[in-house]
Amino acid sequence: MPWLGSGEDRVEKIDQKQFDKILDLIESGKKEGAKLECGGSALEDRGLFIKPTVFSEVTDTMRIAKEEIFGPVQPILKFKNIEEVIKRANSLEYGLTAAVFTKNLDKALKLASALESGTVWINCYNAIYAQAPFGGFKMSGNGREL
Repeated sequence: MPWLGSGEDRVEKIDQKQFDKILDLIESGKKEGAKLECGGSALEDRGLFIKPTVFSEVTDTMRIAKEEIFGPVQPILKFKNIEEVIKRANSLEYGLTAAVFTKNLDKALKLASALESGTVWINCYNAIYAQAPFGGFKMSGNGREL
């Protein structure tokens, strides 16, 4: 169905929808037992802005660990070994991007090659080169571009 409002109306409605989704995910983190370290609410009288939010004690079954939030929310999950990280990451239905931060290049390359992700960055994030194709994996992205 085509959009019948002005461009400004459409942006406002999309932003409000995402704003509400992010706040809902933050509430789900609280209810499911994650520890709120900071943030967790909207900025008062500042429009559709949310305070940077960090959760610790996050488990694999929590919504904030499984869903793409697309907002200023960082869930922190502990792990014991690389195999656990690979299993956890690959069990998600999404796979747009991933980033590996480590001093050990061998571990980084092992992890990067095992992840089911369209792009894996090592010791950086969001480094995109227009000369190379990019896209998601599984339920992320729309195939490959370029």
